[in-house]
Order: sequence, then C-alpha cells, then structure tokens
Amino acid sequence: MKTIPDDMLAQLPGQCLRNNDRFRFRCHPGVACFNRCCHNLNLFLYPYDVIRLKQNLGMRSDQFIDRYVDIVLREGNHFPDVLLRMATDREQACPFLSDAGCTVYQDRPDTCRAFPVEHGLHYGEPGTPPERIGFFRPPAFCLGGQGPDEWTLATWAQDQNAEEHHKMTLKWAGLKRLFDQDPWQGQGPNGPRGRMAFMATYNMDEFREFLQSSSFLNRYKVKKDLLNRIRRDDTTLLRFGMDWVKLFVWGIPSKKIRPRCTGQPPAPALPAIKHRAASGPPSRPPAHTPRQAE
Repeated sequence: MKTIPDDMLAQLPGQCLRNNDRFRFRCHPGVACFNRCCHNLNLFLYPYDVIRLKQNLGMRSDQFIDRYVDIVLREGNHFPDVLLRMATDREQACPFLSDAGCTVYQDRPDTCRAFPVEHGLHYGEPGTPPERIGFFRPPAFCLGGQGPDEWTLATWAQDQNAEEHHKMTLKWAGLKRLFDQDPWQGQGPNGPRGRMAFMATYNMDEFREFLQSSSFLNRYKVKKDLLNRIRRDDTTLLRFGMDWVKLFVWGIPSKKIRPRCTGQPPAPALPAIKHRAASGPPSRPPAHTPRQAE
C-alpha cells in the first residue's frame, strides 16, 4: 500500500474508488485468462502476508524469506521492499501457482485478495487522517471485469476474506510512511537499527528468539500476559514489533514497552539487500506489473 499525496491523485491510472463506488468483477476457472495474472509480477509482500504464508507452508520466517523472497532497496528509499520471488524460467510464474490455481489460496497475500483493486492512502490537508481509496485497474488481458457481479470496496473485501489483511496492511503503511525521511543517521538500512527494524516486522521467529534470549527483557518492561501471547501468536508479536520499531528508531513511546534503563540491545543480521537502479518501477508501482530488469 502506497501513500498518495494530493498532487498525485488525479494522475494515477484506473477508476478511483471510494466508499460506495462500485465496480464489476469475477474471476473463476472458466475465464480464458485464468491464472495469467499470476505470472511476471512485482508482488509486494507486507509483514502479515509473510506470517500467513510461512504458517501455511509450515516454515520459519527466516526460511520463508531465504526461499521465497527478494529484498530490494530502491534508490532514494530508506527501508527495503519485500517481493515474492517468481520462477526464473520464461513464464516467471508465482511459486505457489498450480494448474488448478493458487496452492496457498486461504493464506494468499493482501495484494492478491484485493486484485483487481489496488489500495492506497490519500493524505489531504495536514493534520487530517488519511483516506483509504482504491483504484480498479485490471491488466488489459483480464476478462474478469466482464462478469455481472458488482462490488464496493467493503463487499469485495468481505467476499475475499480480506478484512484482517487490510487492517494489518493499513497498520504497516502507517509505520512504513515514517521511513519517507532517512532515520538511520548515516548507518543506512543495513546498520544495526535498520537490521532491528527489518527483523521486528518481517522475521517473527527470529524476533521472538531475540526477545527471549537477549537482554531485552532486562532493559524493557512488558506485561506478563502480553509476553505470554507474543510467545505463541505471530500476529500479536507483529503488532508488538511495530510498536518496538517506533520506539527503537524514533523514540515514539509505547504503552506496551517501558524502558527499565538506558541503552539499546544489539541488532541481528539482515538478509542481503539488492540495490536497484533509478530506472526501476515508479514510486507507486501497480501490484501486477512486469518485473524490471536487474
């Protein structure tokens, strides 16, 4: 999910959708283009997507990241994007695609649930809360828009069981926006604070181990019932991790995390980040666009 300033709103392609605006769409195996949209993608993964996918596959977060993810730092950005790694053959298919369709359908990413709508946060007047809007923009080959079914953003989210994904993506978007300005004080995202921020949002298994094995709990007070929940629930841990990143990177206080003393715990390792040239995708790339050449 991208942030959309006022001056960009009218420039974006697709039908802009708000509240009760309607669009027509239905994808099913009977359409000639079935599964075609699952090839040759820049498919962004948000933190909650990684949780659902790694749980579906019975993997640890670090294993999932190593096997299925490209971590890409675009020029001018201060936090890496996480993209699903497509097959390396000519078709460049999603790794979870079969002839029958998606093999992880119940836990598919937020972008896939929202398709053919792309979501963004529109920031208007300073001090006003952002407005969540959508853009109906199926690719040219897509025949799903010819169906009779009509939807609003809300009814489509309900139909796709996307409410929890949307909620978590919205929370992540609020945190990600803080990275619009460089917070690293010359260290960059590969520095200690950057590695910590990545782990606490994308690598839940290593983050949980870090909390339990480092000096974290000697330095910070966390309520016992919350500790018990984050030991067994990845979503609770992710919410905690987002609050921790705000405190660790920007000093934004959290009711969940109370400092016992000064100083910060050491940061873990971060998987290698690939750097893309300025010719990469635009600042708000479509969810389903051809990958740029590395």
